[in-house]
Amino acid sequence: MVHLTEQRDELTLLRSLLESIQEMLPGVPASLICVVPAPDRGGWILDQTCSLPEPMFPIADWLMAEVGSLSGDAPTRQFTRDGLGYLISSLGIQDRQRKAIVMRQPEWNPADLRIAEGMIKIYANFARVLFDSERDTLTGLYNRKKLDQKLSELLAGRMSGSNRKRDKDTADYLAVFDIDHFKRINDNFGHLIGDEALLIFAGLLCNALRDVDWVFRYGGEEFVALIKGVSPGTIASILERIRVKVQDHPFPQIGQLTASTGYTAIIDQQLPSYVFEEADKALYYAKEHGRNQVCDYRGLMSRGELAPGRALGGTVELFD
Repeated sequence: MVHLTEQRDELTLLRSLLESIQEMLPGVPASLICVVPAPDRGGWILDQTCSLPEPMFPIADWLMAEVGSLSGDAPTRQFTRDGLGYLISSLGIQDRQRKAIVMRQPEWNPADLRIAEGMIKIYANFARVLFDSERDTLTGLYNRKKLDQKLSELLAGRMSGSNRKRDKDTADYLAVFDIDHFKRINDNFGHLIGDEALLIFAGLLCNALRDVDWVFRYGGEEFVALIKGVSPGTIASILERIRVKVQDHPFPQIGQLTASTGYTAIIDQQLPSYVFEEADKALYYAKEHGRNQVCDYRGLMSRGELAPGRALGGTVELFD
């Protein structure tokens, strides 16, 4: 059980839970499942973006539907089907995504059931601590700590060559968003209205991106997105669409807000901080040259509008 409680990220924690159950209940097949609504909304399908171990038994449509129907009010379900006793327990509900562990055997005896339920409760306690440590308290978005982790994973994947085939036509991008003149909002309307604006902005950002993308609150009025597997033309269109969506949205009491964006492709940078600095330098350029625009680091470099060298980290705060 010690190795379960020592884990510090969700995927490793899930795998450790599975290993612990197999250790404590040898011979009881257990599978981790992650499902999302089908594109036609007619059911649930496996989420291919979840890097989970291969299931120990076939995952039928009806089983995915059972996982999809779990909720915070009813996180665990026990039933019999086709002569097998199933125990299904939710391991996290986030937006449209459902994670669960499914165990089955011909018949559950009280001792095995107590062990299984106890293991899941231990996992839930540590998952809650992990969740709180990775989330921004105001918006619920992932925080800077989680950004560093995900960016490190992307860079490690590129170095190992795991994304080589996909990278022929597409790339992953990091974009940094900064709400223009945000200090004036707090000064003129108060921090409660400022917090409401941050919440609305976070919602607009999340709704404009896909489930496979990651959105973070970096700090203050600065947000970051990791946008995966798109072409250079597509990333420009996505970010421009977000800029217009924010500009056209009526913010309560404030009226119009705008945001500046800088972005860069995640290609061969050695460290996560180098990726962020490139996007941050493009953001600095956008703020310095009129705000409410989207700037590409490599585009600026190729046109000679940015000089080579380290980015100007942290300078965007000068432009409130």
